[in-house]
Amino acid sequence: QQLVDEIKEFGITLQNFASIREQQIGGIVQVGAHGTGARLPPIDEQVISMKLVTPAKGTIEISKEKDLELFYLARCGLGGLGVVAEVTLQCVERQELVEHTFLSNMKDIKKNHKKFLSENKHVKYLYIPYTDAVVVVTCNPMSKRKGPPKDKPKYTTEEALQHVRDLYLESLTKYRGQVTDSGSPDEPEIVELSFTELRDKLLAMDPLNKEHVIKVNKAEAEYWRKSEGYRVGWSDEILGFDCGGHQWVSETCFPAGTLTKPSMKDL
Repeated sequence: QQLVDEIKEFGITLQNFASIREQQIGGIVQVGAHGTGARLPPIDEQVISMKLVTPAKGTIEISKEKDLELFYLARCGLGGLGVVAEVTLQCVERQELVEHTFLSNMKDIKKNHKKFLSENKHVKYLYIPYTDAVVVVTCNPMSKRKGPPKDKPKYTTEEALQHVRDLYLESLTKYRGQVTDSGSPDEPEIVELSFTELRDKLLAMDPLNKEHVIKVNKAEAEYWRKSEGYRVGWSDEILGFDCGGHQWVSETCFPAGTLTKPSMKDL
């Protein structure tokens, strides 16, 4: 995020972003982070050259011109060939994106998966367990639309959050003996909490209770239904994602066909 903030003064940015922007450059490159966009390569392919600190050869600089094979190995090397000390990245012109968020379901996702991939520069799905709800978020350059979208949201942010706040207060009463007293100076006012902060607090009240989790997830689906709509922003602002709270994350990369012929295995 610090890098992006610095280079935006020059009208440039990174070609793509992972969902979580608060990462070290060495890490985001070494693991081949991608973000979204079927036509966009993973972030390690933006590397032009890099300096590695190695135990045997000291600090070495590698690039396609100097050592093609080593460069390809080290670019996404998981730190196995040395510690990444410096990276030269290929940047692109900064651009505004139009983000469209809407609620769908698995049946429609499977029906429209190929269309969503081919017609949008960026598309991501957020499946909500114990529901049939799938949040779809597409992002496209402003140039693909004639100016910013004129569609007005059906609900305000306050209206979208209200039922989640109600569930939080209801659950707070139920689990009052197990959670921090809302009157504590360390506990923020409910109106100051974002949706992801409310969800995090709700799940923490009884994380191993399936019925409680289902209730929270259904509230999340309703929140996204009331949050459907458009927003416009710079790519470095739009493509980041507020995951909310601490999470255990396990990511896997596997073949899913091609853009023209997806295998649907990723669904």
